[in-house]
Amino acid sequence: MRKSNRGFTLIEIMIVVAIIGIVITIAAPSYTEYLAKGRRGEIAGILSEQAQNLERFYSKNNVYTGVTGLSTGNTYYTITPTITAQTFLLTAVRNAGATMASDKCGDFTITNTGVRSMVNATAGLTTKYCWGR
Repeated sequence: MRKSNRGFTLIEIMIVVAIIGIVITIAAPSYTEYLAKGRRGEIAGILSEQAQNLERFYSKNNVYTGVTGLSTGNTYYTITPTITAQTFLLTAVRNAGATMASDKCGDFTITNTGVRSMVNATAGLTTKYCWGR
């Protein structure tokens, strides 16, 4: 009689587990950055939309003050408007404890002149990289 070997050896299983570990180690940072890029794009879109709402209000009323219905942000960022009669500054600050709290792009700002910038961003990052535009 010939004995039939069925199943996997311990060595084969350990090799597969090691390969899966290596793939996860390589893929996890890319996936995390992919999610962060999407969240940055979302807040950049919300800020741009709010700036457009303020500009529409200004074109009708010749002042920025008195506008209603501005967004307060999302799960990852809180938007704080600084509005005077002739200027505005929208600032999106990362929420403490949220997954974007330590994001390298920092906090986002946009002004009534359309200037987009980042506050507390890692040195060397461009506005185009963080804003996605």
